[in-house]
Amino acid sequence: MAKRGADLLRTARMLRGFTQDEVAQTYGVSAKTYRNWERGNTSVSYDDLSAICEQVFHMPLAKVTEVASHAA
Repeated sequence: MAKRGADLLRTARMLRGFTQDEVAQTYGVSAKTYRNWERGNTSVSYDDLSAICEQVFHMPLAKVTEVASHAA
């Protein structure tokens, strides 16, 4: 799941044109924490993943999952 969450974060971030630092700052976590989530070094919780999609990217997680599956 760590890799899947990382892929979803990366896909949504790229769609919205944010940097990793911008996402981290907007969501209120350290840049290091966000980078580790996106790289798959640390698992991102479902709650954090869903909240980032909704609050930062303004996309429901289901939509991000759909887009990511088509991009694969």
